[in-house]
Parts: sequence; C-alpha cells; structure tokens
Amino acid sequence: MQTAIQVLGGLAIFIFGMKMMSDGLHHVAGEKMRSILQIFSANRFMAVISGATVTCVIQSSSATTVMVVGFINAGLLNLVQGIGLMFGAHIGTTITAQLVAFKISWIIMPAIIIGLLLSFVPRQRIANWSETVIGFGFLFLGMETMSKALKEIPREVFANAFQTFECAPVNGMIPVFALVGAITVGMIATMIIQSSSACTGIIIALGASGLIDIYTAVPLVLGSNIGTTVTAQLAALTTNRVAKQAALANTLSNVIGVTILCLSFLIPVGGRPAFFTLIDWLGGETPRQIANAHTVFNVMNTMLLLPYISWIAKLCEKIIPVKSTKIKYQRLEPHLLDTPPIALAQTTSSLRQMLKKAWKMIDCSFKIYINNDEKNQSIVKQLEKREADIDARQKDITEYLSQLMRRSLTKQEAEQIPLLLHCTNDVERIGDHTEIIRLITEKLNQEKLRFSPEAEAEFKKLHKTLAALADSAVDLLAKNDIESHDRATMIQENMFSMLDRSEAEHLARINDGECHPQVGILYLELIEEMRKIARHLENINDRAGMLYEKLPNAIKG
Repeated sequence: MQTAIQVLGGLAIFIFGMKMMSDGLHHVAGEKMRSILQIFSANRFMAVISGATVTCVIQSSSATTVMVVGFINAGLLNLVQGIGLMFGAHIGTTITAQLVAFKISWIIMPAIIIGLLLSFVPRQRIANWSETVIGFGFLFLGMETMSKALKEIPREVFANAFQTFECAPVNGMIPVFALVGAITVGMIATMIIQSSSACTGIIIALGASGLIDIYTAVPLVLGSNIGTTVTAQLAALTTNRVAKQAALANTLSNVIGVTILCLSFLIPVGGRPAFFTLIDWLGGETPRQIANAHTVFNVMNTMLLLPYISWIAKLCEKIIPVKSTKIKYQRLEPHLLDTPPIALAQTTSSLRQMLKKAWKMIDCSFKIYINNDEKNQSIVKQLEKREADIDARQKDITEYLSQLMRRSLTKQEAEQIPLLLHCTNDVERIGDHTEIIRLITEKLNQEKLRFSPEAEAEFKKLHKTLAALADSAVDLLAKNDIESHDRATMIQENMFSMLDRSEAEHLARINDGECHPQVGILYLELIEEMRKIARHLENINDRAGMLYEKLPNAIKG
C-alpha cells in the first residue's frame, strides 16, 4: 500500500512538474509561437520543423495539435499545413522522454532553489523562467520518486500481473496477441492521463526499475502515441469539418505508423525483431533505449508519410466530407485561449473586421445624400441586419476576452484586455451613429433639400477625410510603425480643424441668409455626427498605440 502511494505520489509530482514547466515555457516563449508557426506557409518540410519547434518549446504535443485544430477552425491554416504541423508535433514531444531518460537527479534541488529565487525577480521576463526551472526540478523529482518506489516491487509480482502483455520475442518475432494487448494498454492509459509524455515517463520509470523490458516498453509507447491523438479529437468535436479532418489525419498517421512498425517486429534480424536491432545499435541502458525508440518511431513515421500528406488529406476529406460549399470559420477560436498571445492577436484581428464593417455602414449612410446609387441602396436595405451583426461581434469579443482573463496571463497580456474592450465599445458606438445619419440624409432626399455648393463641397471633403481616418484606425490595429502613427495623427488634426472651420463658415452662411435654416440645421447635425465618429476613431488610434506598446513583436503586424 505504501509503495502504491509513493508511485502515485511520484506520478503526481512528475505530471505537476511537466505542467508547470510547460506553463512557464508558454509564458516565456508563447509570444514567439505565432511567428514560429508563420513559417509553415513555406512548405510541408517547414511545417514539420515549425510543429516540432513549438512542441519542444511548450513541451506538449497535445497543446500543439489542439492549437492547430483551432487555427484550422479559425481559417488561419489549411488542412495540408495543419497535418504537417501535427507531424512535427509528434517529433517535438519526444524531447520530454529524452530528458527524463537522463540520470541527473543531482539537478533536482538546485533547479527548485534557482526557480524559487527567480520568482522574486521584479522583471516579468526573468520571473517567468521561475515556473520553467521549478517545473524542471519537480519533473525529475517525480521521476526519481516513481523509480525508487517501483524498484521496491518484487519483479515476480509485477510479471504475474503483466504476463499477458509480455512481449519477449519468440523465434525472433514478438507474439501478435501480446503485442496488440500492450499497444492497447498504452493507448488506454494515455487516453486517461491525457498526456503521452507522462505515459512515456511512467514507461521509462518501469524500465529503469527492471519491471519491464524494452520489448514490452516499445509497444506501450506505440499505444501511447495513438492514445495522445484523442485530445485533438475531443477538441475537434465542436469545430468545422476541415478541423475534424485534421484531427482524423492526426490519428490516422499514428495508426498507420504503428501498423507499419509492428510489421517490422515480425521480421527477425540476428535472432530478434529488426526494429530492436536498430535500437540496440544506438546503445544505452533501458530508459535511454525506450526514449530512443520513441524518437526513432516518430522521426521515421514522419519521413515515411511526409511525401503523402496530400493523399492523407484527400482520404480524410473522403471520410469526413464538407457538406456545403462555404466553410464556416470561427472568428474567435476558443481552443486558442490557452495560448494568450495568439488569442489576443485573434481578438485584434476580429476587432479590425468589426471596425471595417462599422465604417461601411457609416459610409453607406453618408452616400445616401452624396451618391445613392443602386449598389448603395442594396446596402441600405441591410443596415438593420448589419447593426445587429456589429452588436453580436461586440458581445462575442467581450465574452472571449472575459474567458481569456480567467487564464494565466502575464502582466503585459492582462493590460491589453481593457484596451481591446474600450476599442470594441468605440467601434460599436460608431455603428450606432448609422441610424442618426441615415435619418438625416434620407430626410434631405425625401424633402428634396440640397446644401449650398460651398457646403456640399465641404461635406464631400469631410466625408473623404473621415474615411481616411477610419482607414488609419484599421491600419493601426494591424501595425503601429512610425509612418502609420504619424499618418493617423496628421489626419486626426486635419479632421478636427476642418470640422471647426466648416461649422463656423456654415453658421456664417446661415446668418448671412445664404443657406436655408432648415438645411443649415441638418448640415450642422451631420457635422456633429462626424465629430463624434472622429472622436471614437481617435480613441481607437490612441489605444492602438498603447496596445502595441504592450504587445510582443510576434503579434505586431
């Protein structure tokens, strides 16, 4: 009983350390993940490298595959790119097994002490490393605790409990029934734990304790590679069909790889299965051999299947066909909330789209007077629907950011959320001005009232300048270089100066009797609406500047 508690306690410390290290690396390198993943656009080989790099950084293939599912569901990746990234994730996850196979128990206490000291450093960037370093110490502490406890279990007891899945070769080949049984055990265990790295760590601990040999350990690891794909399958349940295809491709690639490798177990070379001859040639004790087998399998599987990515994609498209010609993409993908830098980038992108739509409504309302052609009339008929869409987008962004606030955020990430919320509210208020402007311009048309030639010329200039200001706000939400900022500032100053001058000149025209009072009042009302919209755009421009001061370079642009 005591031994069982120690084993489970060691496992708990191991998983906690792995999660802590992963979270710490997320905070340290999360801001760079988006730029790393952007490399995938080059070709399938770069996709594999990108997937492997990100997984090595965040220490979780499950997190990477879920992120890929989220990217596809958001329309940021296509199926072939996603499959390439998932192949890379399979390779990247083997780094954990290679780490825990080292006998470096001496590093446990120094890592925990150094990590604790780092947590007191005022600079956030340095303090973020504390989680990673402490997690690293706990990872090996858990491994050491498990290994010591497992060594106390008599080999006979464990052998009797596990004899059904003992995979020792018979005549140079592994028994098929035992092989399938061991793969199934590894798969189920990983599905329960939801971490192939944790499951592989347990297998290495069992191997280090002499309770299982390399022949049994490798099928368990293979089962673990299949079991870990369940996380992406669960993540894809609520996504579009392309993301579901990606999750299926993730599972299929590992099942195909495991099947092919198992066939090599039936080919004897020197009195033992061919694959184990290769692992033996690489050398090392049992823990290192298990880690090497894990790495070799995933590298070989990727190399074997990489040329056939397009075929795998087509097969998945046949199994899970897209039922409609238009695929629905998720504007704010919930699976990306666990990667705050990317979630914030998604929010900023969604805010830009919202601003474009709000301005189109305002532009349409002004054109009712200026140029109410057939195209503009068709937009006018949709204004009510478009305003409802703007309101829905505000609600979605607010809800998404409220969910993001519940995640573990750095100080810089947390400071971005209020800025984005304020910008969202400003955009929604811009949309609200549509109805007022529409009523004024329609009244002018219905009563056949026209501005004086001077006022009409001014009105067109103001409308054009306000459109430029809206464009500058859209640009600043995408990038905040000096040129864009200076341009926005210049347009703002020009806009407010023109509004003041136009208002004063128009009042003078009314006083001089050059303009009909009724028309003059409507003109002044339109100027006031322009002023209010300009103030909202000024707020967005100012906050975009503050936002990008806090955003990492990977997100800017």
